[in-house]
Amino acid sequence: MAKVNGTVMTIYSGADVIMWTKNCTLNVEQDLPDGTTKDSLGWEEHINGVRRWSIDFDGAFDVSGSGMTPNELIAIIIARTADATVKFGTSAAAATGWTGLATVKNMSISGAMEDVATFSGSLTGNGAITAI
Repeated sequence: MAKVNGTVMTIYSGADVIMWTKNCTLNVEQDLPDGTTKDSLGWEEHINGVRRWSIDFDGAFDVSGSGMTPNELIAIIIARTADATVKFGTSAAAATGWTGLATVKNMSISGAMEDVATFSGSLTGNGAITAI
C-alpha cells in the first residue's frame, strides 16, 4: 500500500500556499437528524442531514515569503474579503486533493517566551467540497 508523506499535504489559494504551516486538517461532516420512532424497536435511526467542511491549520509565524502569510489572512478577515477557491492537496497543480469555496474563519498568533512564535486558523467551506 502506498503511503503519502503528510509533509506534502498543504492548503492552496490559486498558486499561493498558506506559508509556514506544520499541520493542516481537512474536516468533512454531516448532521444526523434523529429519525427514531416507536417502530424502531428500541434502536436509534437517523437520516443524512446538512453537510459541512472546514480546514484547520497551524505553523511557525513568519511574515515573509511568496504565498499567504498569517498577516494576509488576518487582513482578509478585517476586509471581509469574499470567499476564495481553496485546495487541500499535495500541490497547486496536482490532480489530487479536494477543492471548494472557503472563508477565513479565524486566525490566532501566539508568542511564548523564548520559543518560536506560532499561528493557527481555520477556513470554513461555503458550499460543496469536491474531490479532484
